[in-house]
Amino acid sequence: MSPLLANIYLHELDRYMESTYLHLTANQRKRQRAQGHSNFLYVRYADDFVVLCNGTKAQARAMQEELRRVLDHMGLTLSEEKTKITHITEGFTFLGYWIERSKGATERMVPKVLIPASAIKRFRHKVREILAPSTTGSSTSAKIHALNHLTRGWCHYYRITSSPSGVFKALGYEIFWDIAHWLGRKYKRNMPAIMRRFLHGSTLGTKTAMLVLPTAYKARKRLVKVLYNPYTKEENIERERHFSYEDLWSGIEQAHAGWADLREEVLFNKGTTCALCGTVLHPSEVEIDHILPRTRFKDPQEADRMDNLQILCTPCHRAKTKTDRKVLRRMP
Repeated sequence: MSPLLANIYLHELDRYMESTYLHLTANQRKRQRAQGHSNFLYVRYADDFVVLCNGTKAQARAMQEELRRVLDHMGLTLSEEKTKITHITEGFTFLGYWIERSKGATERMVPKVLIPASAIKRFRHKVREILAPSTTGSSTSAKIHALNHLTRGWCHYYRITSSPSGVFKALGYEIFWDIAHWLGRKYKRNMPAIMRRFLHGSTLGTKTAMLVLPTAYKARKRLVKVLYNPYTKEENIERERHFSYEDLWSGIEQAHAGWADLREEVLFNKGTTCALCGTVLHPSEVEIDHILPRTRFKDPQEADRMDNLQILCTPCHRAKTKTDRKVLRRMP
């Protein structure tokens, strides 16, 4: 609801900026500068906005006070904590990107959109959280899938920045060795043994899950294009990919730690044919069943032995589970 409410409330601010500053032609803007006045550009996304000024710092401060009065009139308050005046060469953060004006490849001053240092730091922190030493009981494939979700979302968001390949390469190197050392702790093996078992080309993985490295994502240029009507049928609009750290899975298996690895091992050893009805299944349809229920074992690890596991289809699994529960209820 927050972005929707922001658009409703701040539509009035958009109209104010458009009618007061943004409607000027190129000649009118030149005349403004010749008279010692500044010109302004205004960009808003939900409740975040930036005003660019080509005048003095005093003129920028005057604009800040003007915006405060307009928002006060609308019943809103300008955030003192988040609002600041800075020179474009010093840069600023907007929508998770670092924007600055600096020397380009031709030694000319050009605008750049970069990955903020804080975003890189938070990405590294999330990787270390997923691969914490206390999580070695989780499945290898679960951890790989969790890291892949993080990498895909983060790299899709930042691949449109200026030359992201350097950052992607450095982070790819770190992720590779972070998970390699996590595997070493999990299986209590040295690096040569881990590489022999899990190395596949330039990445690490199992038979069913491969680690996606940031270097798999190439820079993508964003061309400036004005969409006068974003809802017109003539325009094929690609929506931005949503990325949130809060929604990411950390690879922790809540019900049965290590189950994904065990499932992969059963599929490898016993195939994908239902042990009761003989139906050949797709790997995603396979259900792993304990021949003797886990409740019959004092040590749960004994129940997970390969000779006590079998492949079943969903109908057979449900029928057997129902029968097992009846038997357990009759037992003294």
